[in-house]
Amino acid sequence: MSEIVIAKAPATQAPAGRWRVARAVALKEWAELRRDSRLAWLFGLVFLLMLGALAFSAAQHMRLDRERAAAAATDRALWTGQGAKNPHAAAHFGQYAFKPQSPLALADPGVDAYVGEAVWLEAHKQNEAQFRAARDAGVGARLGGLSFAFVLQTVMPLVAVLLGFAGFAGERERGTLRQLMSLGASPLDILAGKALAALGALSVLLIPAFAAAVLATLFLADHDFSVADQLERLLALSFGYGLYLAGFVFLALGVSAFSKSTRTALVLLLAFWLANCFLAPRVMTDVAKRVAPLPTALEFRNAIAEDKNKTFGHDETHPSFIAFRDSVLAQYGVSRIEDLPVNFRGLALRKDDENGFVIFDKHFGALQAGFDAQDRLRAAPGFLFPALAMQPFSTSFSGTDSWHQYDFATAAEAHRRRIQTAASEDLIHNARYGDASYVASRDMWERIPSFDYVAPAVSFALSHARGDLVALALWAVLTAALAGFAARRLRPL
Repeated sequence: MSEIVIAKAPATQAPAGRWRVARAVALKEWAELRRDSRLAWLFGLVFLLMLGALAFSAAQHMRLDRERAAAAATDRALWTGQGAKNPHAAAHFGQYAFKPQSPLALADPGVDAYVGEAVWLEAHKQNEAQFRAARDAGVGARLGGLSFAFVLQTVMPLVAVLLGFAGFAGERERGTLRQLMSLGASPLDILAGKALAALGALSVLLIPAFAAAVLATLFLADHDFSVADQLERLLALSFGYGLYLAGFVFLALGVSAFSKSTRTALVLLLAFWLANCFLAPRVMTDVAKRVAPLPTALEFRNAIAEDKNKTFGHDETHPSFIAFRDSVLAQYGVSRIEDLPVNFRGLALRKDDENGFVIFDKHFGALQAGFDAQDRLRAAPGFLFPALAMQPFSTSFSGTDSWHQYDFATAAEAHRRRIQTAASEDLIHNARYGDASYVASRDMWERIPSFDYVAPAVSFALSHARGDLVALALWAVLTAALAGFAARRLRPL
């Protein structure tokens, strides 16, 4: 039984009166927080941590942008400078598709460092992205990585715990809650006041940090990304993190109301913080890998090669090649390839590419479906351990999750297919069958535009993060209900 004696609020108390009581409690909490120099030091340290993370990420973002622009210009010069060349040889020569960085990657780099920044576009083959920053990073860079998202997802919940763990338990130990009771405050009024004070204190940290993120986003945005879209994404991120941290405030106050001492409340909350931020992500990642396993890189490539072997490629003795040749001859009503009004080699190359498109769509689509299945499994308990929902929500709206990477890879593959089709069409209509000396001029390479990626809109992120948003909302509602239930259980002696 609690030692706290609280008068039950009159049932007829007006909402305005309850708001005045909650406001008075919040002001009292504010005054105590301002007097605590330890919190001032903690807030200063966390704020510097957030600004430092943004500054380091912005510097890295600008460096990578410069390197990407230089590499893209060099690659374009190599492509257009091929001179007169057989179109199919030019298709094999290939070119790169470089992925532009989302400005919000400075807040949450997501999977960018692990999935590569460019795709090599060549004939007959859909390649995976190359140049993974994580592979080039040294041990120091891997262990010392710091991001704005890490501070928000890991450090800020700890700050919320420190703000709320003594909310009721501390009042109980000091016996000061009797004074609040003498003001006619109900437990729910006190809860509302303490929650307002804690959320206001967190806002003191978050509002300037998000303002800095807005300025950095506006500075880094270029023609590849809509400024309005980036601001909408940042607004969604603010909402998601608001739910995430509000849940921790309510949880801290609820546990404090349940606990008989501040020590007990702090131990329980720190245990949950460790489980949420470190244990649950590790455990659920392993569970997802076991329940929905993905093929290894070797198995993936072998599966594609096995399907490709069923098509003819450059093998003119392959049964499917003979069947295709016979169907073309029948279509044009001739008995010899030499009598065709178009170049048969161009037709065969185009048909082989079309066969490959189906195979690549099948395997890369299945691989992305596997990634998605693992992500959904991992995020399933997100309403209980909100880091599991916050992490994919954050990367989705930052444009750095696996779905945004898949969208880029799909756009790059579409550009590769345009190049292959253009090369085959040139052979079909301009080259004579058997003429190995045929070449296309430089004009053809210049007519093929550079790869220009248009990033998806914020609705794309929302469509893939809807479940995570529901989980975060449920987390906030459940913790608020827990805090309300715990406050209502307080009884006078």
